[in-house]
Amino acid sequence: MKIKKYLFILLALLLSAANIISTFSQNAPPNIIVNGNRVASDGAFIENGVTYVPLRLVSEALGATVGWDGATNSVSIDLASASNDAAVARLVETMSPSVVAIVGNTPSGNLGGGSGVIIRSGGDILTNAHVVDRLQNIIVVLHDGSTYNGRVRFFDEPSDLAVVRIDKVGLPIAEFAQDYDISVGDTVIAIGTPLSFSLRNTATRGIISGMNRGISGEYAVIQTDAAINAGNSGGPLINLKGQVVGINSSGLVGIGVEGIGFAIPANTVLYVLEQFEQHGEVRRPKINAAFEESWAARRGLPTMEGLRVMNTSGGTRDEGLRQDDVILSVGGNNVHSVVDFNEQMVKYNRGDKVLFRVRRGSIEMDFLLTLS
Repeated sequence: MKIKKYLFILLALLLSAANIISTFSQNAPPNIIVNGNRVASDGAFIENGVTYVPLRLVSEALGATVGWDGATNSVSIDLASASNDAAVARLVETMSPSVVAIVGNTPSGNLGGGSGVIIRSGGDILTNAHVVDRLQNIIVVLHDGSTYNGRVRFFDEPSDLAVVRIDKVGLPIAEFAQDYDISVGDTVIAIGTPLSFSLRNTATRGIISGMNRGISGEYAVIQTDAAINAGNSGGPLINLKGQVVGINSSGLVGIGVEGIGFAIPANTVLYVLEQFEQHGEVRRPKINAAFEESWAARRGLPTMEGLRVMNTSGGTRDEGLRQDDVILSVGGNNVHSVVDFNEQMVKYNRGDKVLFRVRRGSIEMDFLLTLS
């Protein structure tokens, strides 16, 4: 069948998603122009004054993915992969009700706050710890402008994450992506309340500029060029599937600095939220030792060097780790910085026994250390 071969669709059905122009002559197939770009018109035709074009032709020109299942006679179109204005507009419209503004009084008496994202329909809102740190008389402003008193339920400074609760049910929650669902170059959208509460639910678009960045925090962060300003902190960074890939935490601003912002990755967020729910706090496993990064690691330079042990105590010393040992890997994964080490620790719980590879002098050896 012709429709089965070409996956035809009426041109008129796509006019709302793109600027599509069809020109033709009496003896030639129509020329198809999508968003100003001419595309191959194989299979396009005109019948009874109606222009027909292949579904795959136009959809893929818009950036979508089209699939055909002959067994079920089904066509699937994934518009989430299309980085076009219409798709972005739909995502912002869909996600905005899950994004809130947070405002309160700082200890100095000034107005402070930031943004947040709804994670439980019963009133739980995720934000940055620094947004609500010492913030008094917290007010949460929903997408529709309604306001509710908020109280801090959970707070964790090392991850810069906190949960605020309001007395409201039936809230629209956001979906979180897994960290392996994103990569450098992916289009992302930041939603929040930058600079002023009159700019509530502002959306900015950019790409993921880098991953696993170690800046000043204890965990790796996502780098993006989506505009993130004061007040965006705590708001979501979403992908084109409408999933939260990170929580905007800070923007690097200054003379000559543009397009550099950071977000806490979704996998770190989910780890912290699980700890909140299980323990009411983040119970980080550790070893009884202090370490020092290499000169290169402290300056953000590539290095294969490990972490030098400054001192040990307790069970860690009893199990064999010594001062001046260099930790090379944890559980079989190489570590070159404190951020690397902390990223490995989130995989374990207190009491777990984990294999550490260590260099002592010129000799490498393994130790099974109990996390405390």
